[in-house]
This record gives sequence, structure tokens and C-alpha cells, in this order.
Amino acid sequence: MQRTSLPFVLLTVLGACQSAPRLAGDITDTKLVTWTRLARGVHVATLGDLRNETRYSDLAAAPPRLDSLNARVDTGLADALARVRYSIDADGRIAVRIPTETGERIHGYGLQFDKTMHSRRILELKVDHFNKGGGKTHAPVPFFVSSRGYGVLFDTARYLKVHNEIGNRKDSTRNPEEVDRNPPPDEKQAGPWLARPPADAIEASVRARGLALVGFSGTDMLDVVARYNLFSGGGAMPPLWGLGFWHRTPAKYDAAQTERELAEFDRYDIPIDVIGLEPGWQTKSYPCTFEWQPKRFPSPGTFVGRLLDQGVRTNLWVNPYVSKHAPIHDALYPLSGSHMVWLGIVPDYTLPEARAILLEQHQRAHLDIGVSGYKVDEVDGYDHWLWPDHATFPSGTSAETMRQSYGMHMQNMLMSGLFQKNDRRTYSLVRATNGACSAYPFVIYSDSYGHDQYVTGLSSASFAGVLWCPEIRSAGSEREWINRMHTVCLSPLAQLNAWASGTKPWSYPNATDAVRRMIQLRMQLLPYLYTAFARYHLDGIPPIRSLLLDPDTHVMREDNSMFLFGPDILVAPFLDEQTERVVRLPSGDDWYDFHTGRLAGNGATMTIKAEHTGDMPPMFVRDGALIPMLSRKINRTRDAREMPIEVRHYGRREGSCELYEDDTETFAYTRGVYRMWEIECRDGALYPSLRKADGPSYYGAMTLREMTAR
Repeated sequence: MQRTSLPFVLLTVLGACQSAPRLAGDITDTKLVTWTRLARGVHVATLGDLRNETRYSDLAAAPPRLDSLNARVDTGLADALARVRYSIDADGRIAVRIPTETGERIHGYGLQFDKTMHSRRILELKVDHFNKGGGKTHAPVPFFVSSRGYGVLFDTARYLKVHNEIGNRKDSTRNPEEVDRNPPPDEKQAGPWLARPPADAIEASVRARGLALVGFSGTDMLDVVARYNLFSGGGAMPPLWGLGFWHRTPAKYDAAQTERELAEFDRYDIPIDVIGLEPGWQTKSYPCTFEWQPKRFPSPGTFVGRLLDQGVRTNLWVNPYVSKHAPIHDALYPLSGSHMVWLGIVPDYTLPEARAILLEQHQRAHLDIGVSGYKVDEVDGYDHWLWPDHATFPSGTSAETMRQSYGMHMQNMLMSGLFQKNDRRTYSLVRATNGACSAYPFVIYSDSYGHDQYVTGLSSASFAGVLWCPEIRSAGSEREWINRMHTVCLSPLAQLNAWASGTKPWSYPNATDAVRRMIQLRMQLLPYLYTAFARYHLDGIPPIRSLLLDPDTHVMREDNSMFLFGPDILVAPFLDEQTERVVRLPSGDDWYDFHTGRLAGNGATMTIKAEHTGDMPPMFVRDGALIPMLSRKINRTRDAREMPIEVRHYGRREGSCELYEDDTETFAYTRGVYRMWEIECRDGALYPSLRKADGPSYYGAMTLREMTAR
């Protein structure tokens, strides 16, 4: 199996931990977990025998960022982690018990679409096509973070079942009092009878020979998430073009139709940076050949080159299942699993020889002619679409482990074997991922279409080291179209996926102006968003995140109707067909209207109407924040080069911000070749200084724009 190696120090400390005896019974009979320090606030442990177990950290895009971790505050080992116990029963089931306290809130467990808090819930973490709750999802990341400032990664590519404060042990000292639900007529019920009495621990179990644990201790939940992302190699750093606007054409479009559609974007003055080609670009698809369909694309190199000349990248839809008509089928046949998916063989990409066959074909047919990325579909499927749990693979990897990690194997192979090898960054899409994936420049997309799910997904992804984008295809009305486009344009990847509907940004005529202005705003915010991604890479801070992951907003309750876009912009989107909504601003800071600069309030509750925002989303900026933006509208990200920067200052406090620059396309930034500006605003003037000047200049001169009257 080919893996991205963890640093020698991590392998050493994991190997130094003792294997567990087979114990069961009361808490006093279980064994305390022995933790070994890896870095500040990061401790590791191994339970049982890990020699034949796949850990998600084995598949990470990069090793842990020990330098960045050790630059953080040394928080030691959290009290809850010091009290973690475990047992291994006679059937080989490993159970871990993590004590919780009254009022503790548990968040995380991957990309969930119903809520971000999972106290008092049972989750079965399993890669699946789509499930609104319960743990079966496209990214069932086995990592949680507690409001008490610690988190745990169950570092195993196995199905994991977690009881979050559900299930009362008989030897617990914190069980609630028993209540007679049916007292006699002359007696009153002593109190509420609870169908699910609260328990005092998180209990997770897995059937495996061994289980690795990684414990994180931080100053707050954001610090814990940042340490988890840094352990996973840091955050992804997309090329600048990846943050522009994407459009996917209908499934059977040919070269001429695609180019005509691209010309329509220019006619309507709507930005576009990426064209996504859906399954019909291949000679056969579902299963796939990965070769160009000559009837639709007679000269693919010329076609891709013409788009690049216009500043537009090409992204190709694929799924991993290989058609018998594919030229590489016969070579991959003995290197594939026992079962097929849609009658295509399933290559075992843990094998270096299988990876080499696919990568040679992709290099020749795609990368060498200028293709910029992929949409890796159908690695998430329902049970009846993927291989059964009794399937076998030539590497000996279990079907369960392969299902949990197949999306990560695809990301690992494409990232390292194509894009890093050729020193070309990609920003791509994938349908499933899992733990320790934050450094992969792949964004999850999914069949979740409720607008409330869009916003909850953006929040829940931020707890899991996952990038996720809503999938907008069409809408029931012009108003719904505008509102959905707002949220899409404020996500990690702004994409219209029209493969089935054929919808265009201008398909709702009365909404076209509002849609155009929203996409243009996304483009003007590129310097701000690109800098937020640099912080994700360098410090592990999610670029788009839940309000609960902002220590300055003093938000205690779960509110998934709003999210933070970058460090200082609060977004409260209109949902569905809303033209007005109630917004309750966080307390702690004064917040100012992004569009007008007027004071909105501090902890205030207000009603916002679309007529007041000019059909733009409600957006608020914290007092003193500086927002670096392009000074003019652009329709391609390449036009951002050397463009002047307008630094908007909101509120009355003096403030500062960062501005990141690199070459925007290669991996030179991983070698320290980039610039980081520190920009201060004092007494109505800008004071920019280069804190790091080891890379190229990208933007032009900076000017200040005061958004708030003084």
C-alpha cells in the first residue's frame, strides 16, 4: 500500500504505546489510555495492534505541521483526555469512553446537514450517498470538538459508532435519579420521566485489531480545530483561479456547444473561470474510459487550449469505475476488487502499479493538454451502488476500509501523482472524503438541495477540516434563484452545476442583474478570500466557519442560519424565497453593514429586507475590520494581476488585516515563496508593511476607503 508517510516521530510514539489487554466490565476494570506528546496540544495513543489497520492520517496530503503546532500556546493534556478509558472485548471490539461534564457541547463528526451540535445523539459514521442526520454522509469524519476546549480524532478507516452522552453505565456516579412514571393515585410523580436519561460520557466503538487516537487540547474550540487541521498537514491552498466562478455544462454537450455557452457568459458580462465537462466528454461513461469522445471533442487539446487562451480552465467529471472499453481495463483487471460498480471494475489504488496505470493515462490524455482538475463522482454511494462489505481487494484491504477511504485514495493519487509532480495546483471536487483531509484541494459536493442544508453544511464542514460547496442546479422562482446564488458565491467553491437542468445564470431574466452583481462581488473579494485560505494553510483556521468557532462573537447557542466568511464578514443569507429575515447579531463587537458601512448593532435583533440590501445578501463586518478587495470588477481571475487594492475600513476602531500574495498557480508557496502584508489603519490612513517578502508581488497599489462616517 502506498501511503503519505507520517513523520518518523509520530510513528515512533505510536509504536511506543502499549497494546491493551482484553478487558471488559465496570469502569474500574477498564484501562486508562496512555498518551504520548507529539506537539503542543497534540497527544497520540494506540490501542491494540495497528500493523494491519489503515489510519486516515496515513492518507493525509502532507505530514503534521509540527513547526506551526509548536508555535501555539502549550496547553498540555486536557483533563478530559487524561481520564479516557478503553477496553477490548473477546470479539475484538474496541470501546473508548471519554468523560463529559454537565452542559458540555459536542460538535463535529464530519459533514452533517441537520445540525452542528451532537450532544445526546448516536451516530454511525459511514461513507454514504446522503443522509441528513445520523452520521452516514459524504464525509463522516471521526473527529469531534468539545466546548471545553479539547477534541479527539478516532484515527481509523473503519465504521465507527458513537454514543454521545447516550447510554447510562451502572457504575456511573452521575446518573439522574430514577423516576416512577406510573405512581399510584395518591402520589405525585417525583419529576420528569426521561426516555433518554443523560449520560456522562462519549462512548465510541469499532471492530478492529487496533485503534489510534489523537487528542487535541486548545484554548477554545477554534484553537482545537486549528490544531487538528495542522496535524492533518494544514489547510488546502487553492490556485487563485479556483476561487472564481464555475459553471458545469449539460452532460452531453460537445466542444462547440461549450464554447457557445462560454461566449454567452461574456455577452451577459458574467464572470467565469472554470468550465466543468460532465460524463459525455468520455467515449463511455458509467463506467468510464477516461478517453475523449471524438464525436463531441474531435480535437481536445485544441479545445482546452482555446479555453485557456480566454482565461478559462477545464474540469473533467470522472468516476473511478473502469469500463471494459477503456484501453487501461485489461491492465487494471487483476489489480481490481472482486465486485464491480455499474459493471465497471474497481481498481485497488492502494497498489502502486494500479496507480501508475491510471496516472499515465490521465497525464497523457488530460494534464498534458491543459486540463486543470477533476470532479470525482460516485465514491460515496448507497450500499446497492458500492461493493458489499464482503468484497475482497488484491492488496488485502478490507471492503469496509476501502469504502471509508476510497475518496481519499483518489485525492491522494491525483494530487501527488499528477498535480504536485507537475508543479501545478488544482482545485477539484470529490464526492467523499474522511479524516485528516484538510490539506487536499478538493471540495465536497452533494445531493443536498434544501437551502437550510446549504448553510448548515458550511458550518458543520468547518468543524471537520472539510471544504464543502452547495450544489445549485435550478430554482422554483427568481427570488429563490437569487438567494441560492448568494450562498453559493459565499462558499469555498462558487459553482452552478447545470449538468441535468441546463440552467444558466441568466435563465431567470428578472434575476440576472442581481446574480451578476453577486458573482462580481465574489470576484472583488478574491484578495480577502485568498488570504483567508492562506491562514487555513499556515494556521489551520477554516476560511468559512460556524459562528461557534469564533471566540470573539460570544455565541453560545447553535445558530446555523448564519456563518463567517473569512475572519470578519458575517453572512446571514435569505433562505428559499425569503425577501426578509430576522437577524440576531452576536454580542461583543459592534457590527456594520457590509454594503453601506452603517452601524447595525451589537447583540441586536433586527429585520432585514432585500429591498434594503439591493438584492444582495445581508452581510456584516465587525468594528475595526479591514477588508482588502479588488478596486474594480473583473470577469476572469487572471485580470486581478497588478490590479489596485481597495482596503475597506469598517467601524470606528483602528484595525489591521493581512494580505497574502504568491504566484497563484504553483507549489512554490510550500517552499516559503510568498508575501504576507500587515496592513494597519490609523488616523484615517493606511500603513502597509511586508511581514514576509520572499515571493512575487501580485496586486497593485493599495488605497483606503472609509466605509463608516466619522
